[in-house]
Amino acid sequence: MRKQTETSYVERIGRVLDRIAAPADTPLQLGELAEVAAFSAYHFHRVFRALTGETVQEVVRRVRISRAAYALRIERETVTEAAFSAGYGSAEGFARAFRQCFGVSPSAYRKVSAPPPYRPLNTRIHYRPETGSIRLIADRKEHGMQVEIKDVKPDPIIAWRHVGPYYEVGTSFRELHDWLGQHALYPYVTGSLGLSYDDPRSVPEADLRYDACVSFGDGAPILAETLPENARVDTLPAGRYACTLLEGSYMGMEDCFHRLLGLWLPESVECLDERPCLEWYLNDPAEVAESDLRTLICIPLKG
Repeated sequence: MRKQTETSYVERIGRVLDRIAAPADTPLQLGELAEVAAFSAYHFHRVFRALTGETVQEVVRRVRISRAAYALRIERETVTEAAFSAGYGSAEGFARAFRQCFGVSPSAYRKVSAPPPYRPLNTRIHYRPETGSIRLIADRKEHGMQVEIKDVKPDPIIAWRHVGPYYEVGTSFRELHDWLGQHALYPYVTGSLGLSYDDPRSVPEADLRYDACVSFGDGAPILAETLPENARVDTLPAGRYACTLLEGSYMGMEDCFHRLLGLWLPESVECLDERPCLEWYLNDPAEVAESDLRTLICIPLKG
């Protein structure tokens, strides 16, 4: 069953790669690609990057630039024609992107006897512009994590919305805790957690969404009307989660999510659910050294 699940995930992302590699007269829509993979748009970005090692935008760029390089040398297109075919509005923008990928200008690439190879981010995606074929090489690495399935209860929470870089969420937590202190609610707090909604590599930093949260026991005297506009009283997204313990710096969170989604999930018999990813903070960074931080990293699973 686990082998079948892994094959299913690879095949689903493979269908997306085929769609990206196919010639198209219209821009690719991310919602369409999520449907092709039969993944929720909610988690598509994270799953795609975890399995391929690149974002959707990076793979689209790789395919278009590789196709353009082939057209320049073999089909003898002009730089302007190749730029237009690759979806660039100007030869200048195309030339900058081309140089980043090949290390030379498009004009120089046409002339050299031994053109430099494309510089891929990884070796998991093999694309051949001469045939238009593309395939995903499954990553056989061990995830190296202890993963436990937990059932999370629908506890009441206060969610303090943060929009911007994830590394700045500490500001939102401080604002939330200041508010808790002002309203004498600390005795009712049962936990500190975060809900992350976006893949930090696929969404611009300024648009990343995150909820800094605290959970409460029954009977907490929370007055919703005293909260600012960016905060709300809500319920913790309940259900099954695959959880692993991160020990040490919060900087390890992205890698932890990456391994859960890209290595553990395809090998499991589980499917993602349409809830945000969850970070459960088990101790306070103001009270312990960074090396002693403990965070439970959780991805939502269908019941």
